[in-house]
Amino acid sequence: MPIDVVDVLNRSMPMMPDALSNYTQAIRQSGQLFEQAGITTPLRMAHFLAQTLFETGRFTILRENMNYSAQRLFEVFGVNHHSAAVTLEEAADLAHHPEQIAERVYGLGNPHKAQELGNSRADDGFRYRGNGVLQMTGRGAHRRTGQACGVDFEGNPDLATAPEHALKPALQEWTEGGLNAFADKNDIATITRKINGGFNGLPERKLMFDKVFPLLQPGVDPVAAGDPDDDVRSLQRDLNTLGADPRLEVDGRFGKQTRLAVREFQVTAGLAADGIPGPVTMATIKLTLDTLRGS
Repeated sequence: MPIDVVDVLNRSMPMMPDALSNYTQAIRQSGQLFEQAGITTPLRMAHFLAQTLFETGRFTILRENMNYSAQRLFEVFGVNHHSAAVTLEEAADLAHHPEQIAERVYGLGNPHKAQELGNSRADDGFRYRGNGVLQMTGRGAHRRTGQACGVDFEGNPDLATAPEHALKPALQEWTEGGLNAFADKNDIATITRKINGGFNGLPERKLMFDKVFPLLQPGVDPVAAGDPDDDVRSLQRDLNTLGADPRLEVDGRFGKQTRLAVREFQVTAGLAADGIPGPVTMATIKLTLDTLRGS
C-alpha cells in the first residue's frame, strides 16, 4: 500500500519549519512519483528525507550558495582539500564573488572537474551549480537527468526546483543508485556515499534520520526494522575474531554496538575513528586478520 505523502509531510514538518513552498508543494503532489520509485515504506522514506533535508538545509535551499568567505573557500576548495586547489591568495581575490568562484571550482577554471561535470562553456560552473533536492551539479547531470525525466533541465535549470518537477531529479538518482536496497538494510553510510561521493555530513544525516524515522513509525527501532545483511554479518564475525568487547551478536544489522566495535578497531589500528566501515577500514581489518591467521 503506498505511503500517504501528505501525512508524511505533516508528520515531518517539525523537522522543516522554514521549508520553501517549492519543496512542500512538490511532496504534496508526488505520491505517484514516490510509488514509482519504490519509496513505499517508512524506512525508505525516512532515509530519503534524511538525505534531502541535509542537502537542502531542511528544504530551505534551492541552489548552491557560492558566496564564500576567503577562509571558507580555502577550507572547501583549497589546496589539499579539492581538485580546484584554490590558494589562499586566490581565495582572498575570489571571496564573495559567487559566479567567479563557481567558474573556478566547477567550470573551466578547474578543467578536470569541468570535464567530470560536463561543463564546457564559460558560464557552466555557475549555471549548473548545485540545484534542487539533492543538489544536482554540472551540465552533464542536468542533461542526463532531464532526458530520463522528460524535462529540459539542461536548457532551463530553474525547472529542477519548480514544484511540479522538484522531486524528479532526486527520485531518478535514488532509483539509478538502487538506494531502496540500502535503505532496507538501514545502511545510511552507503546511501550517503552514493549520493555525496564520500561521507560528507554523515553524522548530520544520521541525526536527521534519527529524528525523522520515529515521526513516521513511532515506537519502532529502525535497526530492527532493517533487513539483515550478509556483509554486516561477515563484518561482525571479523570484529569478534579481533576481540570485540562485548562480543557482537551476528545478526546482520549495523546497529550501535557494531558501530562502536568498528570505532574501537579504528582507534586500535590508528585510523580515523568515525565508526564507518569504509574501504580503508575494511582493508585494514582484512590485513589484520591475515596477519593473525598467518602467525
